Amino acid sequence: MGTVANADGQFSITIPRYRTVIDVRYIGYISQQIEITPANAAQLVVKLVPSAVTLDEIVVTGDNPAEGIIRQTIAAKARMREHLTSVYADTYTRFLLYADFDLVQMNESVRASWWTPASGSRELIRADRSQPARSGVFRFARPHQVVNFYDDDVEILETRYATPLHPDAIDLYVFTLAGTRKLDGQTVYDIYFTPKSPTRPTFSGHMAVLDSVYSVLQISARPHPGTVVTPPVETHDVYLEQRFFEVGDSLWLPMDLYATGSVTFGRVGVSYPPARYEQVSGMSLHVVNPPVPDSLARPGPAQVRHPFAAANVDLFSRNPSYIPMTPRQTEQMYTMSPRMTLESAFRPSGMLAGYTAVPVSEKQEEEDDAGGMLNIVDRIAAGDWFWFNRVDGWHPGLGYGSENKNAISWRTSVGYSRQRKRPSYRAEISVPWQVGPLRGFANAFALDATSVVANADALGRFVPGMSTYLGWDDIYDYLDLQKQSVGLDFVPGKASILLSVKLNREKHRSLERLSNHKGWLFENEQRENPPVIPGYLRSIEYAATIGDNDWMSLDLSYERSPGTSWDSDFDFRRYAARGSFKTETFYRRRSRPNWFRVTAIAGTSNGVLPVQRQFSLTGSAGPFSQYAGFRTLSNGRFLADELLGVFWTHDFTTAIFEKLGLWGLADKGMGLHIFGGHAFSSRVDLGEFGGRHHEFGVGISYPFGLSFRFDVATGSEGGIFYRIGRPLR
Repeated sequence: MGTVANADGQFSITIPRYRTVIDVRYIGYISQQIEITPANAAQLVVKLVPSAVTLDEIVVTGDNPAEGIIRQTIAAKARMREHLTSVYADTYTRFLLYADFDLVQMNESVRASWWTPASGSRELIRADRSQPARSGVFRFARPHQVVNFYDDDVEILETRYATPLHPDAIDLYVFTLAGTRKLDGQTVYDIYFTPKSPTRPTFSGHMAVLDSVYSVLQISARPHPGTVVTPPVETHDVYLEQRFFEVGDSLWLPMDLYATGSVTFGRVGVSYPPARYEQVSGMSLHVVNPPVPDSLARPGPAQVRHPFAAANVDLFSRNPSYIPMTPRQTEQMYTMSPRMTLESAFRPSGMLAGYTAVPVSEKQEEEDDAGGMLNIVDRIAAGDWFWFNRVDGWHPGLGYGSENKNAISWRTSVGYSRQRKRPSYRAEISVPWQVGPLRGFANAFALDATSVVANADALGRFVPGMSTYLGWDDIYDYLDLQKQSVGLDFVPGKASILLSVKLNREKHRSLERLSNHKGWLFENEQRENPPVIPGYLRSIEYAATIGDNDWMSLDLSYERSPGTSWDSDFDFRRYAARGSFKTETFYRRRSRPNWFRVTAIAGTSNGVLPVQRQFSLTGSAGPFSQYAGFRTLSNGRFLADELLGVFWTHDFTTAIFEKLGLWGLADKGMGLHIFGGHAFSSRVDLGEFGGRHHEFGVGISYPFGLSFRFDVATGSEGGIFYRIGRPLR
């Protein structure tokens, strides 16, 4: 059992009995063995004496002596781990968060730390508490996992870094022997290391290596490169220190981790105080080769939280890894307001603080996503029933609801068409159900409003509407839709699959262009709104969703309207599919790896498919575009009753700018990407496109740290097109 001292040299240790001898060690000083008795147990002062350093004779050779030492250290590490199957340690972590120089939160945790060759370092958070209580969880910095720099790779800030003890360290680093020190008569080599590649995730720093056994006593490291941030984070600098001690015969294990960091974040027109943090973690009760719980013996999340972590506060009072606070930290704790919250500590400032502010805590982010008033701008921009078009003119509206995967979810929206002089509404509800092992949701939906022919695309209603108001062409065609539907969703087992069946009852009616608005930014006469086939549509729809994440998803649907047998004015079969696949390509170790994504959209039909049920591929709404859409298909959409669309993107993130040495751009998170889009249809009467359309382009995301995307593209019909949109993620 052991402990580590804080920055001021203070330590706390629990001893089993008096007449216990402790060993106090520090590089460059003579170690002392001190007997603990009742007389000195309450307050013990230890003064270490510096060890004399004798300079060795300098021998100049053609070899780098530091590389020879590192080779032997890596070889000693391999021998040390030959029979090492697992390690356990009890860990105490204290994390102090500052807004500029004011302490705003202290988080403490007790963790069970496990290590295996297959899973690396993993932690079970057994107890956790914060002061002030319920002050929130900061989004942009949190306690680091206690990594082991003896590993080949360590993960920090979601990026995997090759350590200076990686088997290929000689090829990854430049090592320099800076000098020697003494520890109990043994020589300690001070070796500095810097990355050979400016783009490979590695470290710069210093390590102390013990001669003869070639074990690392201490390492200080700073991750490189510093371009792994994603706006609104602008910079995240972190500095790490770790010390090791010997267990048994030549087995060296980590005993602590010190981390200091600073984070700057914000958006255009809004700024925040810089966030700083200090972390200290102490490890004790090390056990070598113990049995490992199955859940932690395989690769998984670096940190797993025990469900009763918030209630296990008694673990703090008897934790042997506890590290005392320094007098400065103690004073800061006393002066910190007990009512402090992260929102009050990191208040936004600037002209746009009320509009483009970012959530600083996870709780605040969840409230925004749930539809609260804090995120009113994002809700409107997402098309929450506030739009403009050539049929309705202005259509002010607003929606509200509650979304919960484990309870009843509902949403209702109301609006008013100024040109049509009539109200509109939408209402939907989803109720979870379970019968034995079978579970799912029961849904009901009702709508009476102006609807988009072939459904709205990923751009939604608000962005194309604002583009139309400014003077660009209205990309959509419209119909009057009254719809009611009921359905059942099935979730088979734990697989990421959703099966659904839905009954639709709809009434369709054509609409005329009513707005004479010709544009606010420039004048443009909007085209007439084409008619649809009016009538009643009754149908049954089957759908399947496989995968629901950013890496893989597949949506399949089949709709059947059987005509007069169901008292429907339409008789058709409609088949649709949409699939998306994303994979990492280069720089996979980073939190922002290079990635390639391809999205395919396909549809076909039998019978007479009405125009309002056609398939569509997204075009651009004025200067605005989406990933899976055409930048060169200006102010329109690709519509057909059978088609195939393929869209692909490769995001190089900041790698190209790093390779070119443009670190001023890379450090701000600016990324470069290429993309393409291709449309195919058996119909050749699709205007100027003739059933085929292709485009290619290049773009940048997060230009100068700004949260948007800028694309330049050319297509089958020639010309250069410039578009903006949401940034790549």
